[in-house]
Amino acid sequence: QNSPNDLQMLSDAPAHHLFCLLPPVPPTQNSLPEVLAVVQVCMEGEISRQSIMNSLSRGKKASGDLIPWTISEQFQDPDFGGLSGGRVVRIAVHPDYQGMGYGSRALTLLQMYYEGQFPCLEEETVQKPKEITTVSSETVGLLEEVVTPRKDLPPLLLKLSERQAEHLDYLGVSYGLTPRLLK
Repeated sequence: QNSPNDLQMLSDAPAHHLFCLLPPVPPTQNSLPEVLAVVQVCMEGEISRQSIMNSLSRGKKASGDLIPWTISEQFQDPDFGGLSGGRVVRIAVHPDYQGMGYGSRALTLLQMYYEGQFPCLEEETVQKPKEITTVSSETVGLLEEVVTPRKDLPPLLLKLSERQAEHLDYLGVSYGLTPRLLK
């Protein structure tokens, strides 16, 4: 289940990424296609061995980095946390297309992407957006402010071939298993 806090987290957390499974889009289409499935991925790991050793000795683990902390704790392996990984947080499929394999297909394509099977074909990868400039409230009043469309916005959607994949040592999930999910 999503909540407004999830949307806030996605907009504020650079370690969270959304991957969308879309139907084929004709080149003449100038509107966004219907989304079949979305996979939310959180980048985890790269925790120092010393941090893990300190936490294991105290019997506590830090928040975040769910998979590295769980594996390190359960298997008493202080080196696992140093690996870089991605955790699938959520897979959401359009209600009209649930049970048709689109979630599984999205997950398979995501795995292929992180394995390097969708090489980045762009000469220049998309740059991170520039910082948003703020206007001092002292110089411009709310009634005098002129709202104009922003220029140089990054694209809303990128093809996998337009984005460089992060290096991952593992791709995992952590969730409660239900009979419906097992199917």
